[in-house]
Amino acid sequence: MKKHLTLLFIFLLSLELFAQAPAISNKKFSIGSYGRAGIGYSLGAEDSDFPQSLNLNGMGSIGGRFEENDYFELATAMHFTPTIAGKDSTKINVQARFAFYTTQGQLIGNVSNKSIGGITTALPELFAEANNIMGSDWSVWVGARLYRGDDIHIIDHFYFDDHSGQGVGIKHKNTQFSVIFTGSIDTTSTLPPNFYLNIVNGTPTLGLRNRYVSALEHTLMVNKGYVKLLAEFQRLPSGTTQDATTKYNYPADVGSVIGAKYYKNILSKLPGSFNAVSARYGWGIANGGDGGSSRTYVTYGGPNLETNSFKKAYSLALTETFLLNINKNYSLNGYAIYTKSRGASDSLNTTTDYLGKQILFNRKQDIALGARGTWYIKSWLHLLHEFDLAWRKDGTQDFAQMTKFTIAPTLVPAGQRDVWARPHFRLVYSVAHYNKFAADNLYSPYLAQSGTKSWGQYLGVKVEWWAW
Repeated sequence: MKKHLTLLFIFLLSLELFAQAPAISNKKFSIGSYGRAGIGYSLGAEDSDFPQSLNLNGMGSIGGRFEENDYFELATAMHFTPTIAGKDSTKINVQARFAFYTTQGQLIGNVSNKSIGGITTALPELFAEANNIMGSDWSVWVGARLYRGDDIHIIDHFYFDDHSGQGVGIKHKNTQFSVIFTGSIDTTSTLPPNFYLNIVNGTPTLGLRNRYVSALEHTLMVNKGYVKLLAEFQRLPSGTTQDATTKYNYPADVGSVIGAKYYKNILSKLPGSFNAVSARYGWGIANGGDGGSSRTYVTYGGPNLETNSFKKAYSLALTETFLLNINKNYSLNGYAIYTKSRGASDSLNTTTDYLGKQILFNRKQDIALGARGTWYIKSWLHLLHEFDLAWRKDGTQDFAQMTKFTIAPTLVPAGQRDVWARPHFRLVYSVAHYNKFAADNLYSPYLAQSGTKSWGQYLGVKVEWWAW
C-alpha cells in the first residue's frame, strides 16, 4: 500500500512540475540560411565519385567557385524589446549559426558522421549584441561571430577585414574596436607553423596557439561611397609547458596590420553597381592569408630559429572588385587579386618549424583575375559565364598557372534581374587548362585525382540559396 501511495505521489508531483514548465510563446524569433547542394562529375578522372576543384593548390575558391562542395548554414536569432520602448530604443539580438560540411565527399543523403561522409559540424556564431543603446550612437557585442565586411562573392573571398572569432566589440558611430581570441585547437592535422606542444591527458598533441587580436576600424563617408581604415595588433603569449623539455618553450611574439579600402557606388540603369579597391600589409605573426582565406592571424611561413620569432615575416594583399549592371539584360562582376607573403626564415623555398619539422614553403605569390557575366535571357532564366586566370608561385618554384571558363544556364524562380537573386538552379560546365609546371606537379585537387593532364573538366547540377 505504501509503495502505491509513493508512486501516486511521484506521479502527481510530475504532473505539477509539468504544469509549471514554461510554454514557448516567443514570437520575436527569426531564422536564416545559406547553402548549396548538388551533384558533380570530374570528367577525365578515374575516381570521379567525389569531384574535386579545378583551382590551383593553396588558393581555395580563388579562381572560381562553381565546383564547391555541399555546404549548409542555419542561423537563428532572438530579438528583445527594451522595457523603455520607443522608436529610438535599443535593438537587442542573440544569434546562433550552425554550419555543416565535409571534406571527404558526400554531405547529405545516405551518409552519417560515422561513414565516409565525414560530416563536420561547427558553431561559427553565438553572440549577443545591443545596437544603438537607448537611441545613442553606441553599440556592443559579446560572443563568437562571423565579424567581417564585404566579400568577392564569385570567389568566396572575404578579402579585407575578416575578424571572425570569439571576443567582444564596441562601436561608436563609424568607429569600432574589437578584441578576439583565435582559440586553441588540439589536433594532429596539418597546422600553420606557429604552434606549441599541448599536453592533453598525457598525450603530446599539436595545438594552434591562442592569440589576442585587437582591431580598430574607422569608416569615412565620402561622395557615393566610403573609405575604411584598418589597424590590427596581435600578441601571442609565450608557449610554456612544465612537463616538457625547453625546446617546447617559446617566447611571446607580436604582429601588426594596416590597411585601407575604398568603396564607391556607381550609377547605372539597374541599381547596385560598385567598385572597391583595398590594400593591406601585415607583418610579424600577423602575415596570414592563404588557402583562399585572408585571415591575418593564421601565420604564414616558418619562424626565424635564431630568434624564435616571426619578426621579419610580412604579407601584402591588394584587391580590386566591381559590379556593373550595364543594362536590364546584362551584368558583369569582376575581380583582381595580388598577394605576396613571406615567413621569418631566411629560406626562399621550404623551411622548418620550431620542432625541426619541414613545412611546405616560406614564400609565395598569388595572382588571380576574372569576371562573371550574367545575361538575363528572361527574368527567370539567366546565363552565367565566367572566365578566370590564376597563378601560384611557392618558394623558388616556377609559377603554376590555370585558365578556366565556366558556362552555367541558371533557373531563377524568383524572377529577378539581379546577380544576387536566389535560389539558383544551375547546370554547370567548367573547363580548365594548366601550364606544364602545374600539370607535371599535380598542382590542383583535380590533377591530384586525375593525374598529369593539361586539361580538366567538371560537369554538375547545383542549387544555391540564401535567406536573411
